[in-house]
Amino acid sequence: MRLFKRKQKDIDLSKLESRLADRLRPVVPRQEFMADLRSRLIAYQPRSAQDIIIQSKPEMPRGWIVAGGVVGSLLMLIVSIRGLLSLAGLIGLFVQQRRQPVSQLAH
Repeated sequence: MRLFKRKQKDIDLSKLESRLADRLRPVVPRQEFMADLRSRLIAYQPRSAQDIIIQSKPEMPRGWIVAGGVVGSLLMLIVSIRGLLSLAGLIGLFVQQRRQPVSQLAH
């Protein structure tokens, strides 16, 4: 599914080229620009492999990541067990309260 539809499906490149040639006029670059560009291109020396410095990201030791995962999982397990025990205790209180006779509740 496209979000934006094209207005024109097929583009005739020859027609586009002729329209651009009609609208645009050719420009002759200055001789000083050409001479400067030529001298800079000739003087350009690509860097050798020894000059390139590769920066790598500092790598976090995997042991810390594993230890953090284990500790986090244990904490989640403890919190889950505590929540279930609290829920069971709350249900037990409700059941115990319903089993008491009405006369005991009044005193």
